[in-house]
Amino acid sequence: MATTALHITIDNTAYSTRDDDQHASELLRLAGKDPKAFDLFRIKGGVETHLKDGQIINLKDGDRFVARRRVRFTIDGEPFTRYDDDMERAALLRLAGVNPDENDLARVGSNGTVETLSDDGLIKIVDGDKFVTAKRIGGVA
Repeated sequence: MATTALHITIDNTAYSTRDDDQHASELLRLAGKDPKAFDLFRIKGGVETHLKDGQIINLKDGDRFVARRRVRFTIDGEPFTRYDDDMERAALLRLAGVNPDENDLARVGSNGTVETLSDDGLIKIVDGDKFVTAKRIGGVA
């Protein structure tokens, strides 16, 4: 326990604490973030290091952290977790292990609707999204 307050930042917001050893989940709660949905990263020298919820963090005055929301989704039923909530269609297809030049990607809505995703731009990923791939069928020459 520190005798003087330590000053840290989480997501560019300043916080003070006298407890110099806390779990990552405690720091997330300090910042008003749910540890079930967010992970904590320490920023040092411009590099982010992932900290596990139960991991004890030895705090130093001036420490900087960022909270990243986990985005969970499936492609062809296989689960994925990322911190980036947007990706190119081709990157999602490669993540699923299929060739983007030979396959299409679609988002399946909660009501069963299917939205085929185009080749252009970024695809916004929402926690719980379900994607499916399909082999592209070419025309007859």
